[in-house]
Amino acid sequence: MSHQFAIEFPPDQSGEDLRDEGIEQALTHANETAERWSEIAYDFLKRYILDNPVFMAENVREAAANIVPEPPSKRAWGGVLVRAAKEGLIIRMGFRNVKNARAHCTPATLWALNHSAINEKVA
Repeated sequence: MSHQFAIEFPPDQSGEDLRDEGIEQALTHANETAERWSEIAYDFLKRYILDNPVFMAENVREAAANIVPEPPSKRAWGGVLVRAAKEGLIIRMGFRNVKNARAHCTPATLWALNHSAINEKVA
């Protein structure tokens, strides 16, 4: 006999709410570990996208090595990218499989520079 267990989430929390909580938790932890980590990472991203108009999060993380302090969780970079998207600097183009072998080729967001917003927000 097979039993199925239901996983229940609080009814007032959507997937977006849970995502945002996770992002906030990762950013808070990163900022506690390295002062102003999220601002340093965001400033790096704004410069990075000028020379790399199409990219994935793993590309940004690799380029930031030895420039931006390593956060306790790589997920903190997600908060930086979501902030840039909400501010209109970047847009989602689609998905591409990651190159990180440990991630088993999982699809992740392919980002692109939002050229119409770049003059206003990056400078």
